[in-house]
Amino acid sequence: MSHTTIGILGGYGNTGREVARLLLEHTDVHLLLAGRDAQKASQAAEMWNARVAGQRVRALRADAAEADSLRHAFEGIDLVVVASSSSVHVRTVAEAALAAGIDYMDPQYSNAKLGVLRSMAARIEAAGLCFITDAGFHPGLPAALVRFAGQRLGRITSATVSSVIQEDWARLEFSPSTIEELVMEFRDYRALHFKDGRWRSMGWLEMMRPIWMTFSHGFGRRYTVPMFLEEMCPLPDLIPGLVETGFYVGGFNPVADYLILPLVMGLVSVAPRRGLRLAGRMLAWGLQRFSKPPFGTLLRLEARGGIDGQGRVLTVEVYHHDGYVLTAAPMVACLLQVLDGSRRPPGLHLQALLVEPARLLADLQRMGIDVVIQEGGEAPDGG
Repeated sequence: MSHTTIGILGGYGNTGREVARLLLEHTDVHLLLAGRDAQKASQAAEMWNARVAGQRVRALRADAAEADSLRHAFEGIDLVVVASSSSVHVRTVAEAALAAGIDYMDPQYSNAKLGVLRSMAARIEAAGLCFITDAGFHPGLPAALVRFAGQRLGRITSATVSSVIQEDWARLEFSPSTIEELVMEFRDYRALHFKDGRWRSMGWLEMMRPIWMTFSHGFGRRYTVPMFLEEMCPLPDLIPGLVETGFYVGGFNPVADYLILPLVMGLVSVAPRRGLRLAGRMLAWGLQRFSKPPFGTLLRLEARGGIDGQGRVLTVEVYHHDGYVLTAAPMVACLLQVLDGSRRPPGLHLQALLVEPARLLADLQRMGIDVVIQEGGEAPDGG
């Protein structure tokens, strides 16, 4: 083929639309937009072709649950980005990609999804394919930020990444599968962080005394709680001397956090299948009804370390007012490294552990993401 073609499942959805835009703006690849709604896919392809020269976008109906439609969609493409809410169909999609001999990327957060892909890892590597999972900004960025701190400071003893996600949910359209997948993320939630040299769980009593973080962009001081990400797990082994790390999430809004989320967690634990749709409706209502400005999504790294006994503090903030843009941009920045061959080892990889971190941050800035890096000295007492 004279050009690379990337297929995007869910290419007309919130995340898929931004992945398509950034790929068209920052690469010369051709795109196949696919999804269950053929009309929406065609309308999206027509829109992009009207904006970008070269007729680089085409559309096709494909359903992540239907192996035959995937087999047809994957003909003639080099890589598939699974931007749809389809983690429950990961085996069907991954098997189709493996059979077609194409690379793969997904941004879904799901323990079940990871288990399926890991069971296929040996076959993926033997086929010489590169499968990237846990892409996006969280998961996808936190461990990359910690790795960046290790490169920048030379030696780090602590590195924490915290986040605020405060979207204008009322302006967004949610498909039932999207909101149900969001609910399933809470089912997988584990309050683990690495402290005093070991992974520890924060119990319910400790959760009543959350960790406070201060954020820029008008968010101010927010409570956060640890959220375990698989990408963080290898960091203590990869970075000698690291005794404290973790990823910490802030809340959505008080009504969602203190009233709706406990009910959601109870529903999905008591009735995992029947309670899923009701829990999704409750959560969507709480997010759309009670979220207030400032809106935006922000990740903040704070790392301490240094060489020759010189204490240093490094902070990195990554921000965009649209969370879907901040999901898509790290995915495309990772794909830039895959497409040029600098980061395409065969096998199954977590985005945050695959990418070259400094280049990732530089490419995010080029894509319009606000990246602020600050480094300074630390007083002997750590103040």
